[in-house]
Amino acid sequence: MRIGFDLRPFLKEETGVGVYLKNLLFELARIDREDEFVLFSASWKDRFPAAKIPPFARARFLDKKWPVRAVNFLWQDLGRPRLDALAGVRLDLTHSATPLPLPTRGRTVVTVCDLFFMENPAKADREARRKFLGKTAGALRRADGVLTISDFSRRGILDRFGLPAEKVKTTYLGLSPAFRAPAEPARAGALRRELRLPGPFLLFVGATEPRKNLPRLIDAMRILSDRGRPTPLVIAGRPGGDQEAVQAAIRDHGLESLVRMAGYRSDEDVRALYDAATALVFPSLGEGFGLPLLEAMACGLPAAVSGVSALPEIGGGAALYFDPTDAEAMAAAIQTLLDDEGLRRDLRGKGLRRAADFTWTKTAAGTLDFYRQVAGRT
Repeated sequence: MRIGFDLRPFLKEETGVGVYLKNLLFELARIDREDEFVLFSASWKDRFPAAKIPPFARARFLDKKWPVRAVNFLWQDLGRPRLDALAGVRLDLTHSATPLPLPTRGRTVVTVCDLFFMENPAKADREARRKFLGKTAGALRRADGVLTISDFSRRGILDRFGLPAEKVKTTYLGLSPAFRAPAEPARAGALRRELRLPGPFLLFVGATEPRKNLPRLIDAMRILSDRGRPTPLVIAGRPGGDQEAVQAAIRDHGLESLVRMAGYRSDEDVRALYDAATALVFPSLGEGFGLPLLEAMACGLPAAVSGVSALPEIGGGAALYFDPTDAEAMAAAIQTLLDDEGLRRDLRGKGLRRAADFTWTKTAAGTLDFYRQVAGRT
């Protein structure tokens, strides 16, 4: 087969969709030495880094000096130019890591990580609302196949759009190699000094988007402080749509000395933070998967997480769950983890065993099988 992809989701910082697409493609490059892959990128300013190009045995790579917004308008609104025409070859299939298909004469597969942008548009990422809200329903009905990353999301897609069950497949995410290898011993110490963390601390990993529910986590931190358990919290992730609200909550509760806004960090830094932290706290209102929970489990870090959406499906019995709309319940779960060393030890062992089940090899193999099904090559 000849299969086309748009690499732009991981042109720069790799979060969410970019992490998924990059790891999927690198693993496909390892296991699939027969098919040909057409890889597209475009930006007016940024060229795609050579080190990020997946090492396929058979590949064509296109890197156009075109404005990103122009490409998005042409593809998402006009459906032109087809990727086939740009590459000068006929494609059997294209796979888009977003709900909107890539224009092609061949078959189309899309990935829908979750439907939070449709179910809770007021708290969804503004870019997701702008790009996908009005177009997803039609796009999923036109697509030949839909991939998603949890059974929770698959059920939501089937229920909302009435698609045939065989058209939608779950392929769980895997774990990046950075989180399977031990952290550099000196890095955790350097981060402790940089972030002024002499003792135990809590960790949140992710963007400061409204869906991540961080102002309520700050409420829970205030409750803990009022109860005589003031514990530092590190928020590691790129600034998002809730950044000002999070900073305002920190100021309003007088927690400037406890909450560290660490910004976007490399995988190596995040790996070291998982090693150094006492617990992960992940209060999200909605996740299609929840990679920070998987990463924490793989690093032996016990986690207190939201008990909604896909998180219980991913964490199983290896995490402590709370109601993300209740700051008191959140504070109680966090305090339980802080106080109960035996529970932390139990969750650490369960998490390590559970995380071993999630690999990018499984993701890539399941995805490749689905390509063949959609293209009629089984």
